[in-house]
Formats: sequence, C-alpha cells, structure tokens
Amino acid sequence: MDGEDCMKITIVNNYYPPNKSVIAESASDLAMQLELDGFKVHIVHDDSDYAGGGAQGTQVGICHPIKSVYSGKNKFIRLFSSQIEGRRLIKKAKEVNSDVTIVMTSPPLLNYWAGSLFSKSGHKWIYWTMDIYPEGFNSAGLISENNPIFKYFLKKSYQSPPNGLIALGEIQAKYLEEKFDKKLPKAILPCGIFLHQNKSQKSNNSTPSWKTEPNKIYFGYIGNLGEAHSVEFVKEMIDAIDPDKHHLILVVYGSKAHIIKDYLHDKTQGITLLNYVPREDLKYIDVHLTSLKANWVNICVPSKMLSAVHQGSVFLFCGVEDCDSWQYLSEAGWLIQDNAEIKDQIQSFLKSVNHEMIASKRENCKELPSTLYDNTVNAYRRIRELVNEIQYTA
Repeated sequence: MDGEDCMKITIVNNYYPPNKSVIAESASDLAMQLELDGFKVHIVHDDSDYAGGGAQGTQVGICHPIKSVYSGKNKFIRLFSSQIEGRRLIKKAKEVNSDVTIVMTSPPLLNYWAGSLFSKSGHKWIYWTMDIYPEGFNSAGLISENNPIFKYFLKKSYQSPPNGLIALGEIQAKYLEEKFDKKLPKAILPCGIFLHQNKSQKSNNSTPSWKTEPNKIYFGYIGNLGEAHSVEFVKEMIDAIDPDKHHLILVVYGSKAHIIKDYLHDKTQGITLLNYVPREDLKYIDVHLTSLKANWVNICVPSKMLSAVHQGSVFLFCGVEDCDSWQYLSEAGWLIQDNAEIKDQIQSFLKSVNHEMIASKRENCKELPSTLYDNTVNAYRRIRELVNEIQYTA
C-alpha cells in the first residue's frame, strides 16, 4: 500500500503525545506500527493534559486536535464536559472519513458516541477497550446501577456493536461480547508494553540514586492510584514494612494519590516518595505493588503490572484471581486477596519473603519478558489483519 492506495486509519482518544500518559503512549505505539505496516494514520485528540504519569510517546500520524472544554478537577463538571468533548471527537473523526476508525475509551463514554454517530452513517470502527464505560462510573461509586441515567447509557452503549474489538484480555473480551450479544472479530492487546518506545530508550545499567541499600528488599508502587486501585493495600504496606529489612518507593498520582501522601505524614523511615521512575529503572525494584479492586475486573487492568514484568521484575498483586492481569502474569507474582484480611496477608507475606525467594520467582519466569514482547508483536499483526477484514467486509 502506498500513495493514494494506502488504507486510511484514524485513532480517536483525548490523550496523545506530547501528553505523558499510558493511553497516549499506547495510541502512539500502535500508530507507529500501523504506519510501518503501510497504513496512513490520522489521530483525533484534544489538547487536555493528564495529571501525572511518566509515560512518553512519539507524535506520529496526521493529528487533528480539538480544544478541550474543561481542565478543572470538579468531577461532575468534568463528566458533563467530557460528553461534549466525546461527541466533538467522534464528529471530527467522521470528517476525517477514514476507512476504519479505532475508538479508545477516553473521555468516558466515547464508545457511546461512536456507536450512536457511526451507526447512522455505516462508518466502520473498532472498539479499543482501555477502560469500559458506563460501568466504570458504577464501579467508582459515582452512580447506582439502578439509576435511570445509568441504565439508559448502558443500554445505548451496547445497542450498536462495533465492527471489531481490541480488548485487554480474554476475560474482558468475553464480557464485552456478552454485553453486545454478538461474537466480534477481535485482537487481544494487554496494555503496558510499547514496542517502538522501548527500542528508542537507552539501556540503563546504572543503579538509581534511590537504591542505596541493596541488602534490603525494595518494594515499589509506581503509577496511578485511582478509583480502580486499593488505597487500603498501599496503606497496609506502609504500616507493615520493616525499615531494617525493607524499603518502599512510592510514585503515586491520580484521584486517590493525595490520600497516601497525607497518610505518610512523618512515616519517612524506610519510605521514599518520588515524582517519577523511568521505565528502564523498574527492574531495580525487587517487588512491584499493584492492585485492582474486585468491582473493577473487566473494566480495566493495571498496566504497571505488565510494564514491571516486561522489565524483568516480579510483583505483589492485591486483587482477585479471576481477572485478566492475574491469569496472564500469575507466574511472576504473588496474590493478596482483596478482602477483609489484607492486613494479615501482607504481614504474613513480609515475614516470609526474602531475596532468595524473589530470585527464584524471577528465575522461574525469566522467559516471560520475551514472551510478552512476542505476544504484543502478534497482537499488532492481528490488528493489521482485523483492519483489513473489516475494510473488505460489507
């Protein structure tokens, strides 16, 4: 495919580089791959900024930015304004008039507007489910599942199925197919591995300045602490670590980050709060802390878990077994059940964990990083096939 014969693909999402967020980098990485595959890539996004995150990406493709409506922190104003932005993003994507449009899930309910506006014109689109809405509003406690407004958007969001699906895992894909009541052509692409950005990063063999006592076990919570994540888990880790044996690195941002920052107070012994840890330094953390609340299963996944394992690290996951993240990566971590016994489970784990135990876990899953990379390569190949299938299907 070259020149005017190139198939045109649009990716729609409100975040895109130079914005530093995981979903912006995800869009950038896929866009770069699609260009390498010979497609002409357009990006429809707005100029809003993501509060926190160190992810980076390259601005590739032909960008069609729109102006953000609201950048404040009031949740209800943000929700209202995000619907204006979502509608404008999809309308702009219709104007670009690509052969196939890939619709991500930020701002929330972008999928609703895609289904509503694309179905009227027969425009072909793929639903890339980084998060799932309106269910996410219910999981966050913002609205009851019995609320008439929630019921309306839930019904309408699944009334007009996409032509294809890019899901974070098999469990999420099955959930979506059940909601759409339709078997969809799909690709499985877990979030957290970026083929092209990783190639451009220099390998870092210098121990970071924060790792001053390698005889200790370094735990790290590095990433978003939002509605889907367990504040209780992080608090219990803060309280339970033994400064003589452990050190905790914290890089937290998102809607619940202030709770942890306030909770620290004078709890500085054995704890370092940082603004950013480069992805290539993740391997220097012995055990990464990740979480996903049980009521957020299917809605999203913790991308930090995948990024950590891809860098050769292991993790301690607070969640439930029946979720894509644990099913995909369980051999590289330990599970803390998300229930009333979090404190006891953490204390028991900290009593037993040692460097030998961590080294053994790393050795047992040493092939996993290359497997994850290969799986991402295969997922990108499947997306290329998916786009072609959809384009040439009536």
